[in-house]
Amino acid sequence: MNIVVDLETTIRCPVGNHKANPMWVGNKIIAAGVKIVGKHYVDFYNALGLPEFAVRDTCNIASLVIGHNVKFDLLYIYRGCNDKLPAVWDTQLAAYLLSGQRQLYASLDELTSEYVGDDFLKDDKIKQYWKDGVDTNNIPKDELMLYMRGDVENTEKIFLAQYKEAEDLDILPLMFTQMDALRATIEMNRNGMAMDWEYINEQYNDYTEKYNVAEDHVKAIAPTLDVASPKQLSLYFFGGVEKYVEREHVGSYKNGKDKFKNVTKERTLTGMYAPIGVVGKSGSYSTDDSVLHELMAKGDQVAAALLTTRECAKIKDTYYGGLIDLRFASDLIYPNLNHCATKTGRLSATNPNLQNQTDTGDVKRAYVSRYGADGAILELDYSQLEMVALAYLAEDQQLIDDINNGRDMHRELYKEMYGRYPTDKERKPFKRFSFLLVYGGGITTLMAQSGCDRKTAKRFIDTFYKRYTGVKEYHGRIVAYAEKNAVVSYDPNKAGPQYHYYHASPTGRHYIFTKYPNEYKGGLSFSPTELKNWPIQGFATGDVVPMMVGILLRKLEEAGLAKGAKLVMTVHDSVIIDTPLDILCECAILAKQTLEDAPKYMKMYFDIDFPCELKVGVEAGINWQDKKELAL
Repeated sequence: MNIVVDLETTIRCPVGNHKANPMWVGNKIIAAGVKIVGKHYVDFYNALGLPEFAVRDTCNIASLVIGHNVKFDLLYIYRGCNDKLPAVWDTQLAAYLLSGQRQLYASLDELTSEYVGDDFLKDDKIKQYWKDGVDTNNIPKDELMLYMRGDVENTEKIFLAQYKEAEDLDILPLMFTQMDALRATIEMNRNGMAMDWEYINEQYNDYTEKYNVAEDHVKAIAPTLDVASPKQLSLYFFGGVEKYVEREHVGSYKNGKDKFKNVTKERTLTGMYAPIGVVGKSGSYSTDDSVLHELMAKGDQVAAALLTTRECAKIKDTYYGGLIDLRFASDLIYPNLNHCATKTGRLSATNPNLQNQTDTGDVKRAYVSRYGADGAILELDYSQLEMVALAYLAEDQQLIDDINNGRDMHRELYKEMYGRYPTDKERKPFKRFSFLLVYGGGITTLMAQSGCDRKTAKRFIDTFYKRYTGVKEYHGRIVAYAEKNAVVSYDPNKAGPQYHYYHASPTGRHYIFTKYPNEYKGGLSFSPTELKNWPIQGFATGDVVPMMVGILLRKLEEAGLAKGAKLVMTVHDSVIIDTPLDILCECAILAKQTLEDAPKYMKMYFDIDFPCELKVGVEAGINWQDKKELAL
């Protein structure tokens, strides 16, 4: 049976910014509504808090649990237990997919209006109670239960309409693989991540001390410099006209006392260096990190100290301080993986953002195994997955051949440019060229983001396209096809015609590209970066990786490993598992084999004949940073 579930809970939580966070044990389920699709509705109420098992037993026997933002409900229902999560359908995720990733975090009211009708929208009395600070258990029961029933019944109607729409579009395989991925990320959220809090506090204090030393160094050299003011920094380094206020004597009052007024004046300051770059809209020269690095190379101690303060502030406050603020009573953190946040379809993460974790400051060393010395952090990482996606979508035979024969494309391109293979140190920055080009960048982008000159950027582009002619044709084709097949529409709230291009991926995911004003050429045009980047990134880390994470969880469950080996995170094209040492190898072998079987599942679910082999690297260690390759 398929069931729709909705909960009403308390909304207090001192950790992070989610007051209703299910992982805070102080939050309770006050009411639960359950409806068998097409049949009867049942609800439960207890102002003191319903035990999770009151709803869990029903979910455990359901074929499909349906909800709006169903993660929230299932984390409440399944927290603190090892029960296997049920299959899910989330109406918010479904709306995101059906809209071509345009409906980000659609609300239940938005979907009710779209699929059911405005007549079925609920009043806002319950929301007003919460807005006024009334806790859920103090809201009048009759009002709360009616509100919850409306949510359940609207969610059922939305689900039925979405299912029919997905069926008509022939994208149910995409919908269900994405829902299975959601089930896996709910499991990750439930498991949480263990942290070395002693190490975190030591690092926070250490970077605070480094920050203070660097700040004192700046004050010793330039005691009056306001380092928080871009204008003052620009004047200090590069000079210019400074406006200042001076109190001037302008006469006397009738009683004979002196009369003063504040007068704005200007003075020209001589800077220490010739200006770098051009004056910005604020009237100042940039003093961003790249500029400070140039000044530091000239021997400037203030620039060097400022760079240190900026780096230390970010590491101590954003990373270590941010982790401290996310510590739960369980001594775990519970990162939230978001399925409905990006235009490409890839996952994002909040609290903390582990999709953009720094390599500086040794922050990854803070993530440890919950099993202490008897456990390990296991990471499995797809090799060149986005390049594999590019090879498939572009049908580039040279790139396919390079991948299947174990050739590193970055090394091969470097050799064609410079006549020899690069060292590991040379390969790392050079690799950036390849990704910038694949993601739609041109000469200007390569120059800006890699720091190379125009000649080098052009030489790389020519080298890349000469070797990978299929990619060149694909890039040209998708841009030309968008122009040719643009659909014109008119929006009464916008001036002039709007142009859109609808692009379908082989998995059924679709993208809707829009023409924007072109500040360089004038008129409207599609973004080449979006056209080239979104389908590649979406296919690799929006379709393949989430699908395989969902399949991996089921494989771990079938093998009886999931109660010990905890899926805790997926970052772009990698999967992280916290596992006891005694099942480390068994878990690693199963996970590696499963992830490398992605072509088999692409054929099974999407009838895609994948031309490339997928290789998965396996590393394990005492923390997320200090890992070594695991020989299997």
